[in-house]
Amino acid sequence: MYFDGNTLATLLSDADKAAASAPAIAAAGPRYTSPLAVVEAVIELPEVGEAGVTAFLDAQGIELRDMPPGHRLIAGALATEGKLKERLHAACAAYYETDVFVLDAPQTE
Repeated sequence: MYFDGNTLATLLSDADKAAASAPAIAAAGPRYTSPLAVVEAVIELPEVGEAGVTAFLDAQGIELRDMPPGHRLIAGALATEGKLKERLHAACAAYYETDVFVLDAPQTE
C-alpha cells in the first residue's frame, strides 16, 4: 500500500484514527511512501518534523522510496483524475505497483 501525505499527517495527529487503522496497516502487505508524501506531512505537521515522520515510517514498516522518473510521474499523473496532489500520489502508487491506502470513513451514530 502507498501512504500519501494526508494519510501520514492524519495518522500522526490523530491517535484514535491511528489505533483504529493499525490492523489495516499491518495487513496491508508491503507499505510504501514517497518523498512527496513526507514533505506534505511535515508541512502539515511542522511540530512533528521530518524526524518524527521518519520515526513513524520506521515504526510502521513503511518504506520511503524514491520518486518515479519524470516521464513515469507525468504519465501516471495524466492518467488519473483529481487535484494535482492526488494525481501525483496516484502516479507514485502506480509506479510502486500498489494501491493508495485509504483511511476508513468516520462512523456516524
